[in-house]
Parts: sequence; C-alpha cells; structure tokens
Amino acid sequence: MEGKDKDSCVARGDSVQLFPLPTRNREAATILAPKLFYFSPRAVLYVLTRRNVTTYQLRATSDNEMASVLKRKRGSAQGVETLKRAKATTDVLEDAPTSVWDAAFAPVKQNNELATVNGDDDKLESSDAEDFEQFTQKEETEKKAKKLSKSKASKSKASDWKVSAPIGGRMIDVDPLFTEGEKFLIVAHRQSIHVYSTATSLLHRSIDLSVNGSRPADVRIVAYALSETDPSMIWVACSDGAVYHINWVSGSGTDQFWTTSSMGMTHMTASSMTSAGRTRDIVFTTEERRDGGWRVTAHELTPPGSDIPTVARTIYTSTQPIHILKVVKNGNLIVAASESRVLVANLRTADFDSVDKIRYEFRVFESTDYISSIDVRVTAANKSQKSKSKAETFGVVDVVVGDVKGSIFVHNDLLRKMIQSQNAVASGKPAVDMLPRKMHWHRKAVQSVKWSKDGNYIISGGSETVMVLWQLDTGKKQFLPHLSAAIQNIVVSPTGSSYAVRLADNSAMILSTAELKATASISGLQAQVIRDSVSLDSRVSRVKDDEREGILVQRAPAVINPLQPSHLLLAVGENQEIDPLSKQILSTPYLQTFDVASSHNISRQALSRTNITNINVGPNAHRISEPQVTHMQISHDGLWLATVDEWLPPRRDLEYLGHSTINLADEQRKRREVYLKFWQWSKTAETWELVSRVDAPHTMAPENCGAGRIFDLVVDPSSHAFSTIGEDSTVRIWRPKTRTRDGIAVRGKDGEALVSWSCRGEVMLPKPVSEVEVTVPAAPQRPDHGCLAFSEDGSVLAAALTGGPDAVIHIVDPSVGAVKFSRPTSYTGDIVRMAIVSQYLVTVADEVRVYDIVSNELQYGIKLGSRQLALTLEQKAEMIHLDVDRQSKTFAVTLPCKGREKEGVHIAGTLAGVYSQIAVFDAARATPLMAQSLPHLITALVPAATSPGYVAIDAAAEITTITPKASQAAAVMAQSIADLGLESVVEEPAVGLMQLVEEAQAEEEDEEMADVEAIEEDADDDGAPVVSQQQLANIFDIGPSFALPPIEEMFYQVAGLFSAKPIGVQ
Repeated sequence: MEGKDKDSCVARGDSVQLFPLPTRNREAATILAPKLFYFSPRAVLYVLTRRNVTTYQLRATSDNEMASVLKRKRGSAQGVETLKRAKATTDVLEDAPTSVWDAAFAPVKQNNELATVNGDDDKLESSDAEDFEQFTQKEETEKKAKKLSKSKASKSKASDWKVSAPIGGRMIDVDPLFTEGEKFLIVAHRQSIHVYSTATSLLHRSIDLSVNGSRPADVRIVAYALSETDPSMIWVACSDGAVYHINWVSGSGTDQFWTTSSMGMTHMTASSMTSAGRTRDIVFTTEERRDGGWRVTAHELTPPGSDIPTVARTIYTSTQPIHILKVVKNGNLIVAASESRVLVANLRTADFDSVDKIRYEFRVFESTDYISSIDVRVTAANKSQKSKSKAETFGVVDVVVGDVKGSIFVHNDLLRKMIQSQNAVASGKPAVDMLPRKMHWHRKAVQSVKWSKDGNYIISGGSETVMVLWQLDTGKKQFLPHLSAAIQNIVVSPTGSSYAVRLADNSAMILSTAELKATASISGLQAQVIRDSVSLDSRVSRVKDDEREGILVQRAPAVINPLQPSHLLLAVGENQEIDPLSKQILSTPYLQTFDVASSHNISRQALSRTNITNINVGPNAHRISEPQVTHMQISHDGLWLATVDEWLPPRRDLEYLGHSTINLADEQRKRREVYLKFWQWSKTAETWELVSRVDAPHTMAPENCGAGRIFDLVVDPSSHAFSTIGEDSTVRIWRPKTRTRDGIAVRGKDGEALVSWSCRGEVMLPKPVSEVEVTVPAAPQRPDHGCLAFSEDGSVLAAALTGGPDAVIHIVDPSVGAVKFSRPTSYTGDIVRMAIVSQYLVTVADEVRVYDIVSNELQYGIKLGSRQLALTLEQKAEMIHLDVDRQSKTFAVTLPCKGREKEGVHIAGTLAGVYSQIAVFDAARATPLMAQSLPHLITALVPAATSPGYVAIDAAAEITTITPKASQAAAVMAQSIADLGLESVVEEPAVGLMQLVEEAQAEEEDEEMADVEAIEEDADDDGAPVVSQQQLANIFDIGPSFALPPIEEMFYQVAGLFSAKPIGVQ
C-alpha cells in the first residue's frame, strides 16, 4: 500500500492492491485463508479479501461483522495503546517524552503456525506495527488514552496500578548534624531530611521536600545547616536555588521556600548575627553567575508578611568554583575553599541595619593542590598581650586543610599572619612566613578533616577505611581501622563526646571519643547511584583501570526472601557511586540484606573474595579488582541461594605476553574465573553458609577450554533446582544430592543430612538451521548472550541464544533434559530477556513479543523505540529489565531513556539525566495496565513475595513498589516513629504514670529495707559478720606486688574482718 493512506482509502471504499507477492512466494500465498483480519491503530477492524493469488481488497468491517469475528477469534476489540504516564503519588518527569514505545499487532495465524505476511518464508522481519513517536503532543495522547480507558475491553482485573512513594535513598555528601543535647542526628538524602535517634538508631522523623510533586525529579538537596537562633529549625538548600526553613521537630515548613538564585546553588551555611538591636539567621550561599563566574551571597530571609524585607548582598566574586564554605563566630569570620585557594574573610563592621549593607574583607592563601576538606577553630586571643591588633578582635583562627593527594596542612593563627603579611608587604617589608605544618598518611584524597573540641587532636578520614587521630603535641597517630567502607564525613559533637562518621557504603555511625566504640549505627540501601558531582579522585591524574566499551549502569542482582517478604537481598560493592562520564566496571562481592519495612540494613556478608581490609592497590598503583556477582536467585522456600561471580584479569597484567601472533583479548578470556555457588540459610547463625562451589560450570566457546561466561541463571518455582545457560551453548540443570560415605548419609553437627549440588542434567542446544545446511565449514560463532525461563510448575524450560543468524527459542523438558521443540524466527535482533507467565512466553529483543506456548501462536508484539534500538547488546542486557508476577499473571518491562537536553547542552553521552519507563502488561492483552516514567534509571526489578506487584530499585538507591490499587502493598514500607504515632506517647506528660513509678519505687524501697532487716536478724542469730568485696579490695588492691605489706600483716587484716562484730551490732 505504498504511497496511499489506509484510512482515506477505506473512507472512499476504494479497492486497493495489497502485498503483491513475487512469483517465488506464490506457493506460500496460496495456503493463506481467503480473508485476513487486521486491526488499525484507531481500533478499527479491517478485512483483507483475496481476489487472486497476489491481490487483496481492503475494507472496513461493520459492527456486527466485527463482533462475529471477535467471537470466533476469541480476541479483544481494543486496539493497542501507546504507553502513557499515569498520574502517580511520586513526581514524574514533566518533560519526559510522550512515548518511547511502538505498538504492534500479531501477524495472522493459520493452523497454529505463524503466517508469513511481511517477510520471506523462513524469516519474519517484524510484526505489523504503528509508530507512535510521531505523536509528540501531550494533549492528543491524553485524549486518546482517556477514550480507550472508557471502552468495555479496558475493564479487566487489576486494570489500575499505582507507584508508591520511594523509600531509602543515599545520604548526600554533607556533614551530618547533631541537634541540641545530641539526642538526634540529622542526615539528608536526595530530596528528604531524616532525623535519627542517637540512643536507638531508629528513624525518628522523615521530612520529604517532594510532597505532591512540588520539587522536580532532578532537583536535589545540596546543603543544610542548623539554625543558631532556634535549635528546632534547620535551613535546607536545593540545587535549583530554593531555600527552606524547616522545623525538624514537627516537620513543618516544607510548603514554602525562598528562591535565592535562578542559576542554582552549590553550597549553603547559616549563622546568627546581631546588629541594629536584632539577632537573626543570615544565610550564606555559593552559586554560579550568569557570566560564568562564582559568587558568595549573604541573605536575610524573612517570612511573608514580615515588616522586614528579604534582602541579599554579594560579598565575594571569583572566577573559580567555591566548593566549601564555613561561617564561624556569629558571622564575623568566613573560611572557604576555591579549588586550591583558601579564602579567609572578616567582618568589617557590625554596625549595619540590613544585610544589603554588610561588608567583608577577603584574603586569599594559595595551597599546593586541590582542597578536598577544610575545618576552622576559633579561640580567644591571649589577654596578656598589650597590643591590640585587628586580628586579635576575632581571636586565634586555626585552619586545617586536606587536599586530594592525601596531605594535611595545619595553619595556626592564620588570620593574624595574613594581616601581618599584608601590612608588611604594604610597608615594603618582607612578608611573614606562613609555612604550615604538614602531615601525610593518606594515600588518596582526605575526604574529611576536623578539629577536636579541645584542639589537641585532628581527626581525618579517606578511602583507606581508617580513621586517623593526630596528636599535635607529640606527633603520634592513633588509628581506628577496618571500617566497612571509605570515610566521607566526620563530625565532632557539640560537647566533644562523640564522633559522627558517614561512610561510602551509605551508612553512618556514632563513635564515643573515649573508647572509639559505636553507640549508634545507621545503614541504608547500598545500591549503585549515579554521582551528581565530580569525584575528588578525578582531580588527580591517576592510572586508569580497565573500562567498558560503552556507558551503562550495571544490573544489580536482587531477590526477595520468601521466608521474610520484607527482606531484600542485593549484591553490592564497596563503592556504589558511578561517574556519569566513566565506563568503570564496579565490583559487587557482597550480599546486603535490607529490611524494606524498617528501611534499615540487616546484615552484609561476602559472596566472593574481598580486599576491604587489605591494601587494595598494587605496586603499579592500579587498584586490585574484586569479582562481580552477575546473577542471583533464591529457591521458592527461601532455603537455598545460588550466585554467579565472575572475575576477569586486567589486560595490563597480560601485556608481557604481547606478540603479533597473540591476541591479548583471547588470553584474557582464557584466564577468566567463573564460580557458581550454592548457599544454605542457617537459622542458628542467621547467615548464608556456602555449601557447594562449582568452578567453571560452563566452558569457553569455541575452544571448550577455560571458564566460559554464564549468561543467565533461573530457579525452578516448584522444586529445589536451578538452571544455567553458558557460552558453550549448553543448558545445565543443578539439583541437590545427599552426601554419602560408604552408603551412609553424612550428617552435620545438628544431625541434619548434608547435601551437595551438582549438574543433574545437560542439554546441548541444537545448531541453527543456517549452520547445518552450510556445505563449507565456517568458523564457529561464539554466543553473545542467552536467556532462560522456567514455567510456573517447572515442567517447561525455555532457552535462547544470540550470536547466530536465526532467532530460535528451544523448549526443553527439564525432567528428561531434552529439547522437545524449537521455534525459529521467534524474535528480531538480539534477545536480552525472556520469561514465562501462565501459558505465555515473553521475549524482549527489538520487540516485546508474547507467544502462547499451548497454541504455538504469537499473541502480540510491541516494538521498542529508536532510543532503545540504538543501544548496544551489553547496554540492553544491563539496563532493560523483565520480570513476571505469578500472582497477578502479569509481566513488567522497564526501558532506559536518554537524558533530556537542558539549556541547549545535549547530555546524551553521559548518564546524567537518564531515567526509565516501566509498563505492566496482562499477557493476554496488548494494552498495558500501567505505563509511567520513573525519575531515575531502574537497576533491579523483582516480583513481590506475598502480594501482587513488583519492587524496583533505581540509580538513586531508592526502592519503589508497583502494585494494583485494589491489592495490598507489595511490602510494608518503612515509616518513622512520628509517622507511626509513637512520638506523642513518649513526649506527652504523664502525671499518672509518674505517680505509679513513685509508688513502685516506694514499694521496692520497702522490700529492700525488709531484706536488710532480715539479713541483720540472720546475722544476729549466727553471729557471722558480713564482709563486703570493697573491704577485701582495700587490703589487697593497694599497689603493685613489690609494694604490698608482709603476708603476715595481710593475714591479720583479713582475719580481723571475719572476727569483728557485724555492722549494726552494739
């Protein structure tokens, strides 16, 4: 029908010629039915009537004829709907594309065979589809979606789904805050403030800034500071220039904010200042200027309706970014860092009635390298000095600076020296020596450095997982080693009795300064996140490790524990932050158990070898890489866990083999290490114990030597069995077997029979037809990817491999280990995901296709958008997700979408701004039950354990559930103490309760007095004295052994105690 409009032709009733078949296809055409039925994108049924061998007539059907056809075909009268963004509780991207999906219908089916209607006899090019990317206007899409939603066909079970508000998230790279009294610790996530109790480590209150979608998804919190005038208030600054004044006790204040800059904000702090008889908070911010420079601005933010206007003044401008800003001594001193420069400013005069008249005098001090951390301490000046200089009015300003190369510089009385040097240069005298004291122990950037409360110590931390305490008087160092991850922030409590330490694994702890023992612990989800800012390590030229070919976010292997439906098992690593421009391969050797109900970490254990407590840098300064857990599955009863970890030696370690006849890539693959491990849950130890480890479960193709890659790992939903498909084109089925010795079962310490896992079935997938019919032997092809899928009852196992010219899906009987049926031309492109829900087989390649396994028919297909088709196979395999929910008989697909253009700068070559779109389908219908854009890229998608729905983890380390509105939540989401209503129980005055406590204490005192009287009566009866432990300690614990009195004297002292009259006897 080239060059003609289908709809216009039908309106005129014209007869048009369709699908002119060449002569070589006439035989295939004659087997077609006399009539072909075709649904248009406008939900109109057309009929194609064959007039001769190569010519058809197209006409629209009547309502009666349509009903008759649908009844005979048992189909739905509803057309395919493009994915639309549903209105949800979370904020969705306002400017997300209208759709990235293309809709397609199933080709005509005849005699349970796929009819060849748009391709050759043995190759299906694509299913008939309509491209919906041309509909870019939001109004047209919403109008069409509203019209289709009112049709009868749209009424089905679980037709309305919802997306929950996210929980979890990653703590931002800002120092935590101790509240007054040190009862609570405040940390910030991307768009929320969390208040934790220092006594119980529980979440006391969560304050969300994105309520009702008031904040865009790409806006994040950049800084927060405690108000010095009102300890119950905090100032919160966002990246879009908005500043909130929030009451962290009640959670109020999120409904209004001040916009300080239209260019965004990078840092913020606050300090109380007194002038003109008023004491108020002054907010200091750093932001970018329109001309490309940077500035520091002081703001006096007043509430609406106040007599005092909101004013601001720029107090400093710079051509370099200002990334650290500290204000001390009630706003009289400012210390900042601008790349490698230290900025020190003092207030010129405190006589100003408004902030727009405030004046500061800045002085600049150059450091050697880029500054990564800074801290300032101000003490009173020596009163014995007679001379009064300008610096002495501000006290002694001591500054400690840490740089990206691991050096720490201590500047004592820096402001006085800078003023003296400035005056000396102005008078023509030599400048004052300002050489600082240098200390160096860290190998990389000093992430945080702080003064102790008394100024005798300096506390620092970095990527070495060691907190260092520097004693300034003696120069000695004290270490707190073996922390779980690199140190990001260190905060000293107001009283100096505790340290708050934030680690790179999204956890924080409170340490006592006396014993350096943890008194509180806060741990979040340790999933991968895309970094919002440039890392400090990138400021230094370092040797580079092996990288991927393309930019992507690794898929995070995750499962839900059926024994504990609120427990999420996730493969994590030491470093979870991803550079948007980097192609780094992240290792994930740990297993984290995260409780979704409490939003707290349960445990973390190693799944493979780790270097967290060792020096993980080799002699050539390259980082020693750790294995990556690529797959994870759990049995239906939650007792067995199967994991696959893979490690590839760096190519630089094989450069000594370099030769013109040697391919380093092949040598690297030959040295690959792949392990399939089976873990059993231990109820006593409450951890996963390794039972079996299989080395190289699949060999490398085509040489069949060395460890080959494992493309997929699936679990049998009905029994204890796992299946793998590997690079050797082999499907292996793994089952447990009881260990025996001389015919007797081997038992463990608790009397249970020990088992080991082994391969109990092996299926070599047949070669494609194109390889069999070739007469000249060709080089064997290495599969690039593979997929597996179990049916719900475990009776069917579907397997598919890419890399060949034919798209074949093999149906395997796992009980006998044989291929029962092979279906060619089942998908187009490279298959990346496959699953079975009910009787339907779902595949994801260039199209999402749904097959009816029973009738061997293609139900429907949905083509991916051009954005997804442009991705490489590796990017598709890592960032496209497919999973099935057997309770709701649905499947969910998530697709990555490229970042949007912002201010004319295209960011397609970076991970910044990348997000996902998710759609939930009923396998029997082509119309999605729900389609929505999510604000971040999805890294894991798993079905819920006990209720219909899905659990998704995104690249912001946030957990979201997708459930039907009519059903219960997929998991009990975490709530704070305030949300649970327990806060009022603790805080409300309880006069009656105090009376009960006093009465109980009085009763206990009466009982104690009765016991003492009884003891005294017993002592009177037998006359035996009562000797306390303290009396014996006064005799023996008087000094070292050489200072003790003679043994005879000690004997008489002890004997005197037992021979004396009891206490109270006259």
